[in-house]
Amino acid sequence: MSENGKLKKELNLSQVIAMAAGGMIAAWMVEIKYWFELSGPGSIFSLITCALLILPLCLIYSEMTSMLPYAGGENIWVSNAFGWNLGWFSCWGVMLLYIMAMPTVSYGIASMIGYLYPITFVQTKIVAAIILCLWFFITNKEIKYLAKLQSIMFWSTLVVSIVASIIFITSKEWSLETLTSPMFTNGFSGYSTAVALLIMKFVGFDLIPQLAEETNFPRKKLWIGFVGSLLCTVAIYGFAIIGVGGIVDTAWVMETDIVDPRVADIIGKHWLGLIIVTMGTVTCLTTLSGFWLSASRTLYGAATQRQFTSMFADLNKSGQPWKANIVVGILSLYFTVFAPEAWINYIYTIYGAAAGFVYFMVTISFFKLRKTKPHWERPYKTKFGGLLGSISILFTVYVIYSSFAAMDTGAWITLGIYILIGVPFWYYAKSKQKSDPDNWAPVIISPDNNPLASEA
Repeated sequence: MSENGKLKKELNLSQVIAMAAGGMIAAWMVEIKYWFELSGPGSIFSLITCALLILPLCLIYSEMTSMLPYAGGENIWVSNAFGWNLGWFSCWGVMLLYIMAMPTVSYGIASMIGYLYPITFVQTKIVAAIILCLWFFITNKEIKYLAKLQSIMFWSTLVVSIVASIIFITSKEWSLETLTSPMFTNGFSGYSTAVALLIMKFVGFDLIPQLAEETNFPRKKLWIGFVGSLLCTVAIYGFAIIGVGGIVDTAWVMETDIVDPRVADIIGKHWLGLIIVTMGTVTCLTTLSGFWLSASRTLYGAATQRQFTSMFADLNKSGQPWKANIVVGILSLYFTVFAPEAWINYIYTIYGAAAGFVYFMVTISFFKLRKTKPHWERPYKTKFGGLLGSISILFTVYVIYSSFAAMDTGAWITLGIYILIGVPFWYYAKSKQKSDPDNWAPVIISPDNNPLASEA
């Protein structure tokens, strides 16, 4: 058990940026394929637009995290604004983002191997499962060790990805004509759809609230973590789009599974392709760490509010919520090994809708708590809150609408199943509140009842 049964404060600002940005970037050379399918090289503008629309949300998250710096993040905020029940379902939505994404990330790691040595789909599942099992043991070590590892992996990835893109841009095969002919393959509709879907690539900045109890720097500096991780992500993706788009056309990108290494081969630098694949693997590991930590802290926070069993709040001697880590590992392993490929694709398509819902709930909670709890200390208070909140609401509603419009029957069924799975857990907690009020009485963590509130 950690000191006083609390999460350990061991994370500095640089580590927080690395862990949040690491959760966003995934395997950049894989994701490019889908953006080019929608908007071609013009997806760089979709990326920038999405980032500018995410920025208000990052600043809102900065204020909310500084005011309510508790593991559980969004759940705690929504619970304070709209009550225990709505907080519970916000928690369930957050879990969808994290746990269901982990199998796709582990598949991404396995797919990197395909550049070096062809493997079957079954072999991909085996490799992905092994990676998840290995990472379970890593996530149960002291967070300071994982943070150091995450920092090394992310900052080295940032350097390699940008340098690789610069090599592409300065090669004789790169041309502005190729980049701009055409820049937008599907016109405005492709651009706008890419804006809505690119929000999935920025899921990761919301790791910061989950780690808020484990930071060792003033809460007023949290905004640097949010904005810094956003800028790092834009840099990696933006340079990659420009570098690739100036060498190969959209049709070629759409037919290629791992883009950047193949482009390195085109310009006669196979050694660069090997480095990119290596760093792509490392990138996926940073993303996996981010999602795993976020999911386990979400369960930990829910347990402190008695929305799930209190055992998820148990910490090991390293200060890790190890029982929550077990549940996260089992669920991600199940979907990795047993779920059919179509199921994974459905999960990916509803990702945007889930993110839009969670971010919408955070934004309206931001407005509600400014009105009802103006006396709560806000070490960081964003300027122009009304304007930024309005932009965030419009954007998240658009994301939800666009994501719903893109979902097919299978995706709707998958979403329905996930919601229905959550209902029994919610009902169980509600029934325990009546039968065992001493252990299950609803709790909403806030500055009024949590000792962390005095820590600036």
